[in-house]
Amino acid sequence: MEEKIKETGSAEENKGDESAAEMPGKEVPKTTAGKKHRVRELIRDMWPAYLIEILVIILGISITLALEEWRDHSKEKELETIYQKNLLSDIEVDLQSLKYTIGSTQQIISKGEELLAFINSPREKPISPGQAEADLRQILQRPKFISSDATFSDLKSSGNLHLLKDLRLKNLLFAYYNMAQNIKEVQDAEQQATIVISGAYFLKRVPLSTTGSKASPINDQSLQTLAGDIEFRNNVILRVDNRRELLIGYQKADSLVTQVRRALSAVE
Repeated sequence: MEEKIKETGSAEENKGDESAAEMPGKEVPKTTAGKKHRVRELIRDMWPAYLIEILVIILGISITLALEEWRDHSKEKELETIYQKNLLSDIEVDLQSLKYTIGSTQQIISKGEELLAFINSPREKPISPGQAEADLRQILQRPKFISSDATFSDLKSSGNLHLLKDLRLKNLLFAYYNMAQNIKEVQDAEQQATIVISGAYFLKRVPLSTTGSKASPINDQSLQTLAGDIEFRNNVILRVDNRRELLIGYQKADSLVTQVRRALSAVE
């Protein structure tokens, strides 16, 4: 019986020892503190390497961004140069076209004024029937100016206007091409007036060509009759006034386009 009691007491003591081992003791905090100490030592030893690695990453990103920016700038500069050359080419074409149109318009006005001078003073400012026919054919002409705006239209539609850094050049381009559009509208109105009003009248009285053996429909007598015809006078005045209006527009456009050419040449 005593032996059983002793065995039971020993078993209880062993269980008590195992429970004590499982309970938190002083060695657990020591183990945690040791781990923290090792982590601090590792960070202290490795932070220069970590810092260098971060700096290398930042430097690599910065170099990449700088290269991309340089590449984009080079492309934009190349594109800007192409646009400027094409604009200058368009402007040169417009200058020649304006020169021809201005000269032709001045000649139309001159011939119209000659006819009006005859109408107002047939005896003081006489002209021959042949000269009258030539003058009438001349004033029926409609030299037109059509601007070459392909490059400027592409600049606007593609959103590449920012490539032109010169603000004065931009303003001149907008002013010039707006003027060209206004001229086109006036030319279209003149065309309608010529076809509907003047054309029908003059076609009945003026030959379209000087070739052929037929006698001129205008002679001295019919010429004097025309001089007293109010409708004839009004049609000549209409043609002269229309061309004077256009001449003012052509000359303004010529002044603007000359400034544009200078600005483009200065940029190059």
